[in-house]
Amino acid sequence: MYGSNRHRRYLFLGILLLFLDPVYSQAKEEKKLIEPVPQDGFFNNLNHPDWGAVDDILIRKSPPAYQDGVYEPAGQDRPNPFTISEIAHKGESGLGSARNRTAMLVYFGQQVVEEILDVQRPGCPREFFNIPVPKNHPFNPDNLDNLQMPLQRSRFNQRTGQTAGNPRQQLNEITPFIDGTLFYGPGKAWTDAIREFKHGYLKVRDPSTYENITKQFPADNDIRLPFANPPPPADHYLKPVNRFFRLGNPRGFENPFLLTFGVIFFRWHNSIAKSLRTEYKDDDERLFEEARRRVIAHHQKIVMYDWLPRWLEIKNETTFFEIPKYIRDPDEACTGKLCAFNGYDSEIHPGISQEFQTAAMRFGHTLVTPGLWLRGPEDSTKCNWRDHTLGMPNQPHGPSYRPIRLCNAFWNSREPVDSMMDDIIRGMSSTLAEKEDNIVVPDLREHLFGPLEFSRRDLVAINIQRAREHGLTDYNSIRKAFELVPLPWENVTRHLTEPEKLVKLYQNDSSKLDLFVGGLLETTDSGPGPLFQKILLDQFMRIRHGDRFWFENKGNGYNFTDEEIEEIRNVTLRSIILNVTDVREGEIQEDVFIHKPGDVCRQPCQLNSNQNIPCRVNSAQVTVLSENCTSLKHYDYFTGSGAAYILTFLGLGLCVPGTVGIMIYMAKYRAKQMQRGRQRRSPHRPNDDPNVFAAVEWVGPNSDERNVIVKLERSRKKIHVEDMRRKPLRMLDLRSVKQKVHYRLSSDGLQNIVAIRVQGDIDLVIKFLDLEEREKFKKNVDNFLVDLQIEREIHEFTEKSIYDNAQTKEERQKYLDKFFRVICLQAFKRQPGQLQIENMSGDDLNKIIKIKLTRTEFADALGLKPNSIFVRNMFMMVDKNNSGFVEFQEFLDMFVVLASGDAEDKARLIFNMYDVRRQGKLSSKEFARMIHSMLDLSDSSISNTDMQALMNTMYKTAGLPQNADIDFESFAKIFASDEYESTLKKATLGIEALGSDGKQGGQSVMAKKRTTFLESYKFKNRDDSGLQRKNTKIKVKAKSTELPPSPAGQKLYEITRKIENYRLQIFWLSLYILVTIGIFLERAFYYSFEREHAGLRRIAGYGVTVTRGAASVMMFTYASLLVTMSRNTITFLRETFLHRFIPFDSAHAMHKIIAVIALQFTVVHCVGHGINLYHISTQASSDLNCIFREYFRATDVLASFQYWAFGTITGLTGIILTLIVIVMYVFATTYARRNLFNAFWVTHSFYILLYIFMVMHGTGRLVQPPLFQNYFYGPLFIFIVDKFISLSRNQVEIDVISADLLPSDVTALKFKRPINFEYKSGQWVRISCAALGKSEYHPFTLTSSPHEDYLSVHIRAVGPWTTNLRKTYDANNVDSESWTPPKVYVDGPFGEGHQDWYKFPVAVLVGGGIGVTPFASILKDIVYKTTQPIRFPCQKVYFLWVTRTQKQFEWLTDIIREVEEKDIKDLVSVHIFITQFQQKFDLRTTMLYICERHFQKIAGKSLFTGLKAVTHFGRPQVQGFLESLHIEHPEAKQIGVFSCGPPPMTLNVDKACAEANKNEGYPTYSHHFENF
Repeated sequence: MYGSNRHRRYLFLGILLLFLDPVYSQAKEEKKLIEPVPQDGFFNNLNHPDWGAVDDILIRKSPPAYQDGVYEPAGQDRPNPFTISEIAHKGESGLGSARNRTAMLVYFGQQVVEEILDVQRPGCPREFFNIPVPKNHPFNPDNLDNLQMPLQRSRFNQRTGQTAGNPRQQLNEITPFIDGTLFYGPGKAWTDAIREFKHGYLKVRDPSTYENITKQFPADNDIRLPFANPPPPADHYLKPVNRFFRLGNPRGFENPFLLTFGVIFFRWHNSIAKSLRTEYKDDDERLFEEARRRVIAHHQKIVMYDWLPRWLEIKNETTFFEIPKYIRDPDEACTGKLCAFNGYDSEIHPGISQEFQTAAMRFGHTLVTPGLWLRGPEDSTKCNWRDHTLGMPNQPHGPSYRPIRLCNAFWNSREPVDSMMDDIIRGMSSTLAEKEDNIVVPDLREHLFGPLEFSRRDLVAINIQRAREHGLTDYNSIRKAFELVPLPWENVTRHLTEPEKLVKLYQNDSSKLDLFVGGLLETTDSGPGPLFQKILLDQFMRIRHGDRFWFENKGNGYNFTDEEIEEIRNVTLRSIILNVTDVREGEIQEDVFIHKPGDVCRQPCQLNSNQNIPCRVNSAQVTVLSENCTSLKHYDYFTGSGAAYILTFLGLGLCVPGTVGIMIYMAKYRAKQMQRGRQRRSPHRPNDDPNVFAAVEWVGPNSDERNVIVKLERSRKKIHVEDMRRKPLRMLDLRSVKQKVHYRLSSDGLQNIVAIRVQGDIDLVIKFLDLEEREKFKKNVDNFLVDLQIEREIHEFTEKSIYDNAQTKEERQKYLDKFFRVICLQAFKRQPGQLQIENMSGDDLNKIIKIKLTRTEFADALGLKPNSIFVRNMFMMVDKNNSGFVEFQEFLDMFVVLASGDAEDKARLIFNMYDVRRQGKLSSKEFARMIHSMLDLSDSSISNTDMQALMNTMYKTAGLPQNADIDFESFAKIFASDEYESTLKKATLGIEALGSDGKQGGQSVMAKKRTTFLESYKFKNRDDSGLQRKNTKIKVKAKSTELPPSPAGQKLYEITRKIENYRLQIFWLSLYILVTIGIFLERAFYYSFEREHAGLRRIAGYGVTVTRGAASVMMFTYASLLVTMSRNTITFLRETFLHRFIPFDSAHAMHKIIAVIALQFTVVHCVGHGINLYHISTQASSDLNCIFREYFRATDVLASFQYWAFGTITGLTGIILTLIVIVMYVFATTYARRNLFNAFWVTHSFYILLYIFMVMHGTGRLVQPPLFQNYFYGPLFIFIVDKFISLSRNQVEIDVISADLLPSDVTALKFKRPINFEYKSGQWVRISCAALGKSEYHPFTLTSSPHEDYLSVHIRAVGPWTTNLRKTYDANNVDSESWTPPKVYVDGPFGEGHQDWYKFPVAVLVGGGIGVTPFASILKDIVYKTTQPIRFPCQKVYFLWVTRTQKQFEWLTDIIREVEEKDIKDLVSVHIFITQFQQKFDLRTTMLYICERHFQKIAGKSLFTGLKAVTHFGRPQVQGFLESLHIEHPEAKQIGVFSCGPPPMTLNVDKACAEANKNEGYPTYSHHFENF
């Protein structure tokens, strides 16, 4: 199989060259094709393609000894590596090599390691196996207990380390072959980056040196190849990677000596390419590959046959370790393991062994010198020893020779190589290595480079700890694995001066001895001991014989000829140096790896780690000054981030109160603007009447100013204040004024303000057009008061003083509230705490007792009109002293009668009210006036005929002749008879509104009154002619609610009712919350356990699990908000059967709840990331690179907090999103919606930015791939389709025909019907007002009928927009008499379930509150259809109107009356349910309902509604009503029930339908509802 693969590869290359080279045929004859050496090692071995490939595992020659057998580091019971280093490997430096090994040999050995081995990169996520630093150690001068030298565990194969049978295996990130990785880079992309792509060259810095090889240097790394770039410990700061050359070795800049070899072989490649140029005719690719294969071959030869023998053993100056031949002679006898190595063998694994990597190859550490002599070109003195002139720290000063100090040259290699490379080469050939022993110089043992946080490290301690981390077993066990006998302590420690210390340290247990320690103690003068020698030889033999591309292998298509092989064998490192540098032949010895006696320029003396080294140079005694190594330095990665961290989160935190402050400021500014707007200019209306004036009244600091008409009425001694429609607003009664009337005139501004203060009343503050108008008013009022003989006093104040000192209604009302509470306290003998007056001061109580109620205040207290006859008579009766005011005691006396008097007392009270002349009787006219006055209070009227009929019935009841005078006895027979005694007795002042609970005998007063009226309301329906209508079996009853007596019971009842009323909402909300919790827990679990390998949790702790869980919840909730914003979709689904199971009407409430949940998790997410970012900002940037792999930074740039927060798309968008959320939520508060609705509307439109930045936030891939789209796309699709529907719908600007302000804050708008606007009764539209912003739409049900040529809606003012709408269409707020109502925009119509009422044979319509609006349209439609020859399925309609009072929506009364008049087929049956009486004066209402009873008996319709509809008092019993329909309409198989109103009412109807549907044989009750 592999052979066929090889042939296919040859065929491919052949075809490729055929297309690339038109002269292929000629070339084929001249040159053979070559197979390039694979740079990643794959398919070097055709039988085992991954053997020797990049990221192959380190093989083991000895069994692993992990602590847990799987991955926990070995040797956790072994001594501290620092202590071992101190005892076993510390000693005197400056002892030269016993076999004259040179520094050239040592540093060439380092580049050999860089060629075949790279296990430097730590695993990802980082695992730390730090080494505790003992006290009194040079690294721990402060004797800290917890100081540790950082050590990160090596990268490993993720498929290992799971079980004892598959323990952790570390990886070699480059190939183990000697294949030029050192010169050409670890991959093809790297190679291309350092190539010239011309002449086959590697890229040179200066193109002018193309032909001058000895002057060439690699190009600068301006493309920032990712070289290893630790901070130079001498400088202790990070430097940019572009300071390096473009070379193949990623770690080639560790020191100047290693870099020198990189430049030498760079030049050697270009030299060979130059020499081959004529042969290959400037074919760049062929030139490059030919030069590359030759450089690799030369390097293989030098390593294996020049360097390795001298590294393994030097017996004498000419005798070295003998490396077995590549191909053994057939006649040569061979025994032992080395016999397996005979030419290339595909079954030999070339992989690096753990023992080689962690210990054996580290033998060279004992040979490393603390510095290097520098030698210039030969001069008259022969040896030209030089100083270095580098800007190193801690340099000694004075005339001396200064060698390069290794500890300060780490990662500062470019400058010395640039300026003195040839001197370094000469110096390496002359400088002897350190002695072959167990001692390691301080430059490695105390001053090795490290990370910023630990700039100096101990290489010996690292070597020991690394072997333990890789799970290597002990020294003697590894000896056994390599067929060597274990050694006792005395043999191992024979070179130590104090061996007992090491034995004691290991507790005399040789089974704990570390491999590096034991192996290095075997070292002899000849070289490494037996164990290291075996390990080294085994490794290099496997590399040589497992490499298909080894230069001596002739059995592949890559082979060299015999002549070429011979040429390769003649190449030495010395010949290369002489060829590519300016070093002359006589300046370096023949064997550059050994400096034999007699060789050129032996070093003056052996360098050591001391600062002053006495030495003889050129026959002169001198002192060589060596640099001091810089000391250990630490670094806090949070340095420079603290201020930004605090300011960022403090700033974000302050954004909340700051935004709130801005909102409040805007609201107050808007309030001032509105205040200015309320300060109307007085309308100037020509008026000939000297007693009538147009002005603007200032009501109070928190109220709008209003245009008013002030009228002086001399005959009744009153000043009336009316609105522009002549509706009474207030009056000043001057009949009983005894004190002066005070004028307060403004002395500044336009001088157009006057305030009138009358004893016992609030001030009348009015503003005129100008001073002239005010003076005219003042003059007329003066005359008016003179005529009334009332004194006056004039004062002048500033406008501000007038406003500040004015007695306003608002201020007066505070005392009036307390006044009524004290009245209740006295009348019912309550405890002060029950009426919230327990903290009232004596001064307040004294003021309250002195309060005198004006007639206006008296009427307001009763909830009645001040100019009504009823109020006038009541006021005159209570004002016993005729003072014109009702004093405390007078009001209390009246209240006691109402609160506790019997029926006769209350009847007497009413009788006396209308017996003005105190004659003891009422004439028929006075009696009629009494009834009229009560009807007037109800905004009802009665015809003379109906009045006469009612009086005749009442006279008959009292046994009086018609038109006779009525004395009290007869009056009592009518109103206080046995039939009405309980009714009248329970009538009282509405104390519930004044703070009392109003309970009598365990039942509420109001509930008892309802029951009483229900029992007394028994009569038969009659038509207009008094004839009885068709008998009906319909049962319509009212019920009253009994509340539990205890507060706890009432609370439980309230909770139960809420659960019952909102069961669907509770179900869906609970389900949503459970899903939210599930999403949170899933992500939290995932990041706590399943993504433990990613490492982020190890850095940030379990806070990251919380933030990720919160992030997913945020994605879900913010995406869900789009669904709740899809109004068209919700409207469509509302009309389907799903509305029975999903409360679509609660979409807005759900929107708010989801927003609150989103906000809560947003806060958790932000706070969590504040903690996470702190942890992240304290970590080394290199450690974070493996966690956040999507984020590239230059190696010299630390990832500070500023970077994560502002330099990443995730961080920056996160901050922006936080600001958007703060602004949106602050301006979504109730305060903002009420006071700054436009700001709320604008900021809420930021949702577009919110979603854009949320998408961007995830695309940063900081922690994970973006997940937001998983939640977002579905809701986004729904929302976009929904928006397109809205945009495609017709939006028409329409003229408003009329705008009427109705009671109960209802505004009736009637506007033109657009052409082609077709709709059904019961449908709704969205309306915006041009004056309030045409982009803001609100939904309202149409109250017009489809047959009408106009559209109408009835809008109740319950929110900011509807309130502003009412003000906008209030003509009283406009000065101009020719005012035109602002236009509206209409979007719709939209359908709902109510439009299908006509499809059912029997339809039941139940409306409550403003929810009657859809039925107004339906009822009008019924009226129209009854007059037309139209047939439709519906045969009977029942309309149940549930309202608090009969006048709450009196506009509907007109519609019902029209239905009754035109309903000749008796299609509609109307029932009205009054659920709440007049709370502030029930005596008047009680009297009215008694009259109602009498009137119903004779007229067959309501006295105060004028309707035939049956009026009930209480709430309807819907279930009984529905079940009775089965008897009335036995043929009906399906009954449609349509309800609209508050949720409790529609829920009650829904429950009734569900219960009725349980009855067998009954029709199906299909319920459609709408909530308002």
